[in-house]
Amino acid sequence: MSFIVKNSQLSNDSLQVLNELIEKDINSKCAFKILRIIKHISSIVEDRVKMEKKIFDKWVQKDENGNVVLAKDENDEVIPDAVVITNIDEFSKEMSELLNIENEIPFEKIDFDELGLDTIKVKDLIKIDFLFKNSEN
Repeated sequence: MSFIVKNSQLSNDSLQVLNELIEKDINSKCAFKILRIIKHISSIVEDRVKMEKKIFDKWVQKDENGNVVLAKDENDEVIPDAVVITNIDEFSKEMSELLNIENEIPFEKIDFDELGLDTIKVKDLIKIDFLFKNSEN
């Protein structure tokens, strides 16, 4: 069996949560399954990050020296961590297409109860909800 997961559901954060999960005292069978899944989705996340950078580089405005142009407010002050995108519609379209790509994960989803966890943080669970049989995804 396999399951489908969109690029938007996979990130370095979800990989981190999965890695932390297998370090916990969980069922060894589940830990092994998760380890195999981590190996598979790691390459997907790596490729997604490369493509995000490529799309960013394509649409970010650069000065005559090739440096990224920082965004400025109405007072001509630099906005921290903001850049100028040359065509926001095309940038958004390409990023959306990338995030909506579906990937087939060639493993069976995990039954959450099988883990044998007493607790897990909700914010962590949200990052990996694609992994569980009872998930809506």
